[in-house]
Amino acid sequence: GIGAANTLILQDDQVLGYNTEYRAALDSLASVLRLSHGGKPMTGHTALLLGAGGVARAIAFGLAQRGAQVTVAARRPKAAQSFQQMFGCRVVEWDGRHSINADVLINCTPVGMHPNVDETPFDRRHLRPSMTVFDTVYNPEQTLLIKEARKQNCVVITGVDMFIRQAALQFQYFTGQAAPVDLMR
Repeated sequence: GIGAANTLILQDDQVLGYNTEYRAALDSLASVLRLSHGGKPMTGHTALLLGAGGVARAIAFGLAQRGAQVTVAARRPKAAQSFQQMFGCRVVEWDGRHSINADVLINCTPVGMHPNVDETPFDRRHLRPSMTVFDTVYNPEQTLLIKEARKQNCVVITGVDMFIRQAALQFQYFTGQAAPVDLMR
């Protein structure tokens, strides 16, 4: 469906569609990991995606395009199987997610979202300081996963960073002007 992550613009009697989740998420990762914008800058990175919904699909596509080895763990295994066929991702059972030695962990589930703020999709005992932990949940910004990742000295990216990048992209698509990102933040 069309939601906040998708932008439709009527231009020259044509409808153009943009998925801003994909670019906002990958831009968030690129800024933290200091990646280049060309080629396959994620080559050598292993990413574990939690979830198999729309945001996971967009991010899996972006990671695969940039050369990352992607593993998907979903509570609904059938939903994750399409990731293997579409993007070449490895798929593991939800209960096997902690066995993946990933340097990038991305939560694409609603686990930890308000009002269930005392839940986390990944056990803190498996968080390592060398990991980048990205939670796409933005309400609350400081999810339990983000709090625990900070305690383990992981690099973190919150859902608010991605959310603001999406808003800025949508603003740019609609107006043709650069977005006031500081004001949006």
